[in-house]
Amino acid sequence: MLQRIYERIYEHRVRYQITEHNLPDGLTLVLAETDLLAPIGIKQLQSFVSWCVDLDIRSLIVYIAIIVDGPPMEDVISQIIDRLARTDLVAQIYIKSDSGVRVSSIGEGDPEIKLDISIGYSGKLELTDAIKAILRKVEGGEIEYDSINLDMIESHLLFKHNPDLVIRAGGKHLTDFLIWQTIYSELYFTDVNFTDMRRLDFLRIIRDYQKRQRRYGR
Repeated sequence: MLQRIYERIYEHRVRYQITEHNLPDGLTLVLAETDLLAPIGIKQLQSFVSWCVDLDIRSLIVYIAIIVDGPPMEDVISQIIDRLARTDLVAQIYIKSDSGVRVSSIGEGDPEIKLDISIGYSGKLELTDAIKAILRKVEGGEIEYDSINLDMIESHLLFKHNPDLVIRAGGKHLTDFLIWQTIYSELYFTDVNFTDMRRLDFLRIIRDYQKRQRRYGR
């Protein structure tokens, strides 16, 4: 009990140190399938979203890496979607499929944060689909081969989101999610697993972000 009191006091202190003018506009959270399938995984995600809302962070993309392959993959994806659908979250869900990606929605109402959840749809797949779409336009005579440039590739990416901060929960390596969009993003690897993350840990991450000097590749 006493430890929790000290923790709350310290949490308020860290929150006070966070300034309002240098918050990340866009944030990406990278998880593993086991994070969401844990007994408190979905509840923890709801808490994380509420922490972002409290700091007025406007955009959050959650990527759930799916490790298993074959028929079990579809079962894992179905379990995750079923659990998400039972929450009060309002989000667009992007799901890896044989034809590329399927998009569906959960929740109703006017959300306080733009929430996108990608389940197994990685950055490599997104970039591959973008290139295929451009080549189809070349074959159809809509665009010239020589007109293909960085801006055109970027315009064909599914996620129009260049996050200021990418949080990898409980892992030492990033996935390839948003491989194009995160080139100048700040990265943060948590020491704790996602299911053990506290609001205090989240506030520390934001405080750390605000102390960094961003160079944007320079």
